[in-house]
Amino acid sequence: MIALDLFDNDSLTELDMAVTKYVNRNVQSIIRVLLDYLEGNNGFTSEDFLPYNNYGIDDATWVKMTYDLYDIFRSDVIRDYIKPKYQYLLYVILQWWEDCNDILENLLDEMDSDLFSEIQSAYTLENGDNYVLNSVTNFEDYYYIFFADHDFLPTNLERLITIYLRNPKLFVKFFPDTDLKEYRDLMPNDLREQFDELTDLDQLVIKNVSEASLLTDILFCSERLQANHSYKEALEDNMNDYIRDLLTAMQYSLRDQTRQGTSSGGKQAGEVDILIKKDNLPYSIIEALRLSSVDETLISEHIDKIYKYDTLGNACNFIISYVKAKNFSQFWEKYKSYTKSYDYPFELIQYIVYPDKQHSELKYSFAELKRNAVKTRLYHIAIHIPN
Repeated sequence: MIALDLFDNDSLTELDMAVTKYVNRNVQSIIRVLLDYLEGNNGFTSEDFLPYNNYGIDDATWVKMTYDLYDIFRSDVIRDYIKPKYQYLLYVILQWWEDCNDILENLLDEMDSDLFSEIQSAYTLENGDNYVLNSVTNFEDYYYIFFADHDFLPTNLERLITIYLRNPKLFVKFFPDTDLKEYRDLMPNDLREQFDELTDLDQLVIKNVSEASLLTDILFCSERLQANHSYKEALEDNMNDYIRDLLTAMQYSLRDQTRQGTSSGGKQAGEVDILIKKDNLPYSIIEALRLSSVDETLISEHIDKIYKYDTLGNACNFIISYVKAKNFSQFWEKYKSYTKSYDYPFELIQYIVYPDKQHSELKYSFAELKRNAVKTRLYHIAIHIPN
């Protein structure tokens, strides 16, 4: 069995173990169906369930790994760790199973009524929420409860490797627990070759800044922050430092806020939180704030602050909200409504919300504005910082 990211797996109760077994049996059944396809002499191969295969791992190896994964889920011994290539395989098998079924409710085996009642009794919070029951009966949560992070996914892994290639020393500093050698089998061939050849990197690669790459990198930083449990109770400045340090490791040229003076709310006053520069000129402003609800006054202050300091008319700016709300979905609906109807200092052309079912704890949108006949964008990013 594989441990679930729901419990303290060093001190599992009998009920914790029963829930872990239930979830593992569900996935065991899914893998068994996949193996039946692979054994059916019908031409079905790993290419039929692997959406992205640039790893140099042949079909026979993927099939053998699928059998290995099946044995892991059948085992009575809980494994706290499996190699990244098996994590990736598990993730794409879940995707394959979801693609095979039109109705999400039919993706999981029915839970025993007694176990259902025990979970309701033991894990229900004062506000009525039951995170364990919600997670183990919602198939989309299976993409999260088996994984501490999603570093094994192609886009995330490529960013990690790129950071390492640009500056190995900074990579070790910011990702001390990540051994990229364990991800070698999942590296794209070109990056694997560079990774293998790398011994010392004396000259840093210059970052080619664009709106698309900056957005992707900020979302990556946000995902890393959200997954880092040490930042659950961190101060806003400390969270900003984490984002800034990651962007620095990616070779962005930036300047963070001056730390002179302190506001009444404890936040250090001065300039904008983070200023991204390109060719020694301002390129984008990042403002961040902590929210537990949609505080319209506070949000408005940060929007106004961006346009107070953005005197050149940046192509894009960002507001990142570190959200400590019990109901994150409800928060995001209210936040969207407020920022969509906000009276921006320039004409609002359109407001776009990004749909992404694989990021239930991270939401983002943008307001496109017309500033002196030039289109600019203000991105709104909300990161759920769980209790």
